Amino acid sequence: MKAKTRTIEAIVETWAPRVDRSVKVGKKEYAARWAKVQAAMRKKGYDLAYACGSELDRSDVAWLAGVFDPIIERYGVLVPAEGTPVVIAGSEGGHVIEECAGASGVDIALLREFQISDEDYRFAKFGTLEDVVGRLVKARAGKPVRIAVFSSAQFVPHDHVAQLSGRFGGDNVVFDTDLLRRIKYEKSATELAIIGAANAAADAAFLGMLAALEPGVRELDLAAVGDYIMKRLGAGRTGFPTIVSSGTRGRTVLGPATNKVVKKGEVVSMGVSPCLNGYHGIMRRTVKCGADWTFAERVFMETLEGLYHRVMKATAEAARKGRPSRSIDEAGKAYLEGTELRTKGGRMMTPREPYTFIHNTGCSECQEGFGAVTPFTEEPLGKNVALMIDVAFMGFDERKRLVFPIEYAVIEDSFWKRGKSVGVYNRLPLSAQEFVGGGLVDVPLARLNPYFRPL
Repeated sequence: MKAKTRTIEAIVETWAPRVDRSVKVGKKEYAARWAKVQAAMRKKGYDLAYACGSELDRSDVAWLAGVFDPIIERYGVLVPAEGTPVVIAGSEGGHVIEECAGASGVDIALLREFQISDEDYRFAKFGTLEDVVGRLVKARAGKPVRIAVFSSAQFVPHDHVAQLSGRFGGDNVVFDTDLLRRIKYEKSATELAIIGAANAAADAAFLGMLAALEPGVRELDLAAVGDYIMKRLGAGRTGFPTIVSSGTRGRTVLGPATNKVVKKGEVVSMGVSPCLNGYHGIMRRTVKCGADWTFAERVFMETLEGLYHRVMKATAEAARKGRPSRSIDEAGKAYLEGTELRTKGGRMMTPREPYTFIHNTGCSECQEGFGAVTPFTEEPLGKNVALMIDVAFMGFDERKRLVFPIEYAVIEDSFWKRGKSVGVYNRLPLSAQEFVGGGLVDVPLARLNPYFRPL
């Protein structure tokens, strides 16, 4: 145990210089964001915009107002066509959000609509949503006030939309999620640098988990190592609960760690997503505990690595030549169409992928709402963006029967694109099997991810 502890502390010490905790988005950049959004609003005739947030949908309000830490209650932000946005929150969460709001310069208002439903706050001074809207947008005789809702209808409270519709008319309240999502898809140099630091923290945390992985350890103990290292390196929260799924739990695909004991010979998928100063990193790999791969397992894993190579090479080519981003998806699908592996029953079959190969990231791990590469994305990749390559195979079929030797295998990294150049943030190699239980505190130069490029 002492040896493991020393390894964990050595990892923190080794990786700390690569994680610049001081790089943050400042008030000047927030003001520039508001100006860009407000110009787009005026062009479309909107007088006000509304974005809502919670633990599950933090990205929009985080990007607009620097609110990275929702606590207890739902919250939101109102953006007038001109002037300073206002963050709206409940009494308890409002105390935390006040601190966040100071970093961006937004105003804040406490609303009764956001309070916890069955508690009484004797000394809180609440306003109402209608009060705040009335201060930001004055009703004009003969001219309707138009309001854009930036957040998905899945997340916005019905009563808020009803209040806005009741005051300004249903025809004047428009869901326009695309406006904000397209603007925040493009990343500033500061954002790309923060994401780079978050990915260094992800690599470090994953190395610690690999060092601690041995037969008899519990999934939650492995997750605790990763969480500890992430926080030691400045990550205040995570994009998802730290993933450790061993044995048959691989079928959960994104299963958070449990008290299950990892047995010798079990395949383990692990994943971390540290959030550093509001932006997310990633590291996910699949390894085997206490034993090497069998021949069939190795073929399965190497085939997945082949998919990663094909997708990253297609990404670099699309960036260099300005091709539609669907060409990346087409390259990955073509690789799969030409790939068959022997099943446990002796048949030849193509493994199924659970999701698209590339998605957007930023103030969430994957819930940015725009920027995923699919068969239908005709536009080229953005000019300056951060994305995640997430390739995976499910070893079971549509009837949940295990047909391949591994339940689930994944390789997920984050990469940047600036102009025509592309580079992976992460240093860990595609196969991390040799690092299991080895106590490495850094990635040997000879084993760096072949697509790793310093930003």
